[in-house]
Amino acid sequence: MNRTRLLAAAGTATALLLAGATPAPAAPEKPDRATAAAAPSAGNDVFRVSVQRTEGLGVGSFTVRTGPAHPAGAGRDVLFGGGVPGTSFMTVRDLTSGVDYVQSQYLTMPTEIALDSVYWTQSALGTTGFRTHWSTYTDAPGDGKLVLIDQDVVVHGSTVADSSVEVTTTVTGSTEDTFQLQYLWDTAAGTDDGPVLQAGAYNPFAASETREATLSAVDSVALADNEGGPTLTYGLTGTGPARVTPPPTPPQALQFVCWPRAVGAAPGPYQTDPAIDVATTGAGCPGPSGPDSAVRYLFAPAKVGPSGVRASASLFSTTPDPTSITVAPARLGSPALSATLTSRGHGVPGATLTFAAGGRTLCSAVTNPSGVASCGGLTEGLAALLGYSASYAGGGIWAGSTGKR
Repeated sequence: MNRTRLLAAAGTATALLLAGATPAPAAPEKPDRATAAAAPSAGNDVFRVSVQRTEGLGVGSFTVRTGPAHPAGAGRDVLFGGGVPGTSFMTVRDLTSGVDYVQSQYLTMPTEIALDSVYWTQSALGTTGFRTHWSTYTDAPGDGKLVLIDQDVVVHGSTVADSSVEVTTTVTGSTEDTFQLQYLWDTAAGTDDGPVLQAGAYNPFAASETREATLSAVDSVALADNEGGPTLTYGLTGTGPARVTPPPTPPQALQFVCWPRAVGAAPGPYQTDPAIDVATTGAGCPGPSGPDSAVRYLFAPAKVGPSGVRASASLFSTTPDPTSITVAPARLGSPALSATLTSRGHGVPGATLTFAAGGRTLCSAVTNPSGVASCGGLTEGLAALLGYSASYAGGGIWAGSTGKR
């Protein structure tokens, strides 16, 4: 292990703290997806995870995309990156020595040491994930204490109903120092780098959180895109939910934050500011492509002791809301065919309905804000006089359905 380089960095960090130095946070720049080094991918047909293995880019940092069986379609961001990891990562705080080991290239505080600078290995966990291991010493030369850090990023399940992405960090070693683990997850939803948040299960017709906020003892939270209407949603664990295995570690704090602000903040407690918009206008949170939201986990401090310190959180899939279609009688006029798509008693806007009769498609139309879609003229009306159907294929938010008359 590269003990000499680590101890030199730790000494520099301590000297800066004793001198009362205040670092100037650098403006964070996200990785260039087109030129960033390729990262290995693993998972199932619902979620694919990629984990960084290139030194200098945050070894072990991770990102998540949808797979081919996801109802919102394949290759859509769930954590930012387009398959290139680098902006979602963990920090291991040694509260005894005052050193913060950061799994990222974003070092903005004098206490921070990049985990890239210590000995590390990475291995596959079958075909569904990766384990990254770091070995290092803490404290002064001659009084070194071995610290072992393991991070597992692994996909569980096989269907939309049971798939989840588990991130677990474990600290062990020949030390009884007190450690505190934290995660910063750069949430995304498709091309929207500033998704909105709701506490609990996602309801597409309910109000969402769009500003920085600290949530207390929530079972879970849901994220969804809000640029042109929701098309993709997923959940993040809090104290639950019970369906996620292994059970997550209840966080000391779960916060909805501005990624550029949080990535430059000091490790440890973070003060959210409700005046900062992270998901709509981006006021106070200008990301490279507009609003830039993230979720920040802080776990309770604990001594390593014989069983180590462990923190686990998961991202999980959600089943699309059921829908129903009410078909109106055919008319010999224009529009000849009409149907209403609803969910939870509300009209579903922006969904494409396909009208058919006699085994052939007659026309298709997009639902208006009330969930009504209409199309066709005299020819389609005549073809539908003996009965016709309207179908919605479904997507990441609403499930497919068919109505007949």
